[in-house]
Amino acid sequence: MYRKITIILLSLLLSNFLLSQEFKICKDYYIIPEQDKDIKAKSLENILKTDPHNIECMLKLASVYLRTGKVAEGFDLITKAYELNPQLVRNAKISKILDLALRLSELKKSAKKSRDYKLWNKLGDIYFDIGIFKEALNAYKKSFELNSKQEKIEILIAVCYDNLDKVKKAKSILENILKNNPNSFYANYYYAKLLKNELSNPKWKIYMIKAKKILENGSISKQGINLESKEYLTQDIKKELMYGYE
Repeated sequence: MYRKITIILLSLLLSNFLLSQEFKICKDYYIIPEQDKDIKAKSLENILKTDPHNIECMLKLASVYLRTGKVAEGFDLITKAYELNPQLVRNAKISKILDLALRLSELKKSAKKSRDYKLWNKLGDIYFDIGIFKEALNAYKKSFELNSKQEKIEILIAVCYDNLDKVKKAKSILENILKNNPNSFYANYYYAKLLKNELSNPKWKIYMIKAKKILENGSISKQGINLESKEYLTQDIKKELMYGYE
């Protein structure tokens, strides 16, 4: 009998010890090496399955997600943690991006609820401006599904694909736009950039010169270009053509 009680006690102590060791990875001070982040993400996910309101683990997992390209998931976790305990999240290291996380998560919820393509565009623009092209692409694609008559968004989808090293996909989209609208400034401009980056394709200059002519002679407001943007684009095209290669 005593042996059985001893075994049970040892089992409980061992269980508590392992649990305490596992939960150390939830602490703010616990550093997760870059090479271990995928393994630790699984550990954190498992903890949250049994303890879904463990805010420290939620924040740590959010931090890991942000480092592994799951930005939207990371922001959603930060927002969820904040809803459970605002003060704790405000005092955590990750609070530096709390306001952005709350803003993006709320915008995403509103876009899903209303099915307003303009909200998806707004979400995509924020991600695009901070260089998170995977999430920008997802938002723009949602918008395009709701309204396919958006040439600007289709071009931004192509630019996102290019930044995600999916050049063939980006080229295919731009080629299709140019087929339907040869006088699209941004389609010519970005297509020229793509071709130039291929190094071996000399046709880039044809499209860059076309973009230059459209900028000089076309109605720039209809292309979504203001005077400030025109000045920048004019200088950039001039630089590209001056220092370009054949």
